[in-house]
Amino acid sequence: MRDLALFVLLLPRNLGVLLLRGYRAVISPLYGDVCRYYPSCSAYGLGAVQQRGLVVGSALAAWRILRCNPWSRGGVDDVRPARHDRYRLTPFGWVLPAAWVTGSGASSDRTAHELHSHATGTRPVASRLSPVSSRKA
Repeated sequence: MRDLALFVLLLPRNLGVLLLRGYRAVISPLYGDVCRYYPSCSAYGLGAVQQRGLVVGSALAAWRILRCNPWSRGGVDDVRPARHDRYRLTPFGWVLPAAWVTGSGASSDRTAHELHSHATGTRPVASRLSPVSSRKA
């Protein structure tokens, strides 16, 4: 019963993810790289819906689109990570409860923010500054 409730709870969020993935595959390439911010507005919207849900994520995406105009400075503007770690993403981008995801797949261990961060794939700052990790043995 609990699994059914979680599925119904995440259904609107995943439908929003499907809609945004379709937009990014079909319509977004027609515009090219015109966004003043990084990540692009559609990537920001996808991350916001994945992390915050359909209603709050849509509101954040709409605010971002309003800010993306010729008079803004632009720059790096990631979605702020959620304070909890309840959900995981599939490789396609579906949002699943963390309890459902098992196995040792790399994508199953990443949170929604980690998949949309511009710093994905880099080492944490502390390890970059560590003199031990930068020296060759």
